[in-house]
Amino acid sequence: MKTVWIDIESTGLDPETRCIIEIAALFEGDGQKSIFHTYILPDSLPADFDIIEEITGITWEYLQQKGIPEAEAYKQFTEWLGKYIDKYDKEDKAIFAAYNADFDFNFIHQFFNHNKDKYLGSWFLKVPLDIMNTVMQLVRFELIPIPPDFKNSTTCSYFGIEHKAHSAIDDIKASRSAQLEMEKLLREMSNAH
Repeated sequence: MKTVWIDIESTGLDPETRCIIEIAALFEGDGQKSIFHTYILPDSLPADFDIIEEITGITWEYLQQKGIPEAEAYKQFTEWLGKYIDKYDKEDKAIFAAYNADFDFNFIHQFFNHNKDKYLGSWFLKVPLDIMNTVMQLVRFELIPIPPDFKNSTTCSYFGIEHKAHSAIDDIKASRSAQLEMEKLLREMSNAH
């Protein structure tokens, strides 16, 4: 099944009032793999950007040098998706996969809306794959102990996966690896019964 592993970094938590500053996505399917990665320069410097900088390590100066306008990022992202998914084919959709998927999905949805595109569903299945929910399945079946928290870095650490938090490109690679490890455990449990 086609899957797009996605992670974003943003200027805050509310997709209605905040914006994406980094998008990383990894397409996997039909024997192909491809990575999309870009930084987005917001229209103006948010008053609390020092907090965002501290959390993400992305400076305003870096965004001014490497970031592109949101409209250009949208164009590049949808062109990239179009190489692997036929948005006009109702059967050709990808799974939207992310750790704490609602957060990323809501921001990507707003990103599309800002660019006058109401058709995110042309690319993705309606329900995203939330990797954090897979962690809960493993806890429920007692395949792993209850973690001290449900952060991506904690999950990755449990499986011995190196993870650099708040780097979108590292987040998708690490969370994808964790999901695949957890799927192995679930398959083994299923085969044992």
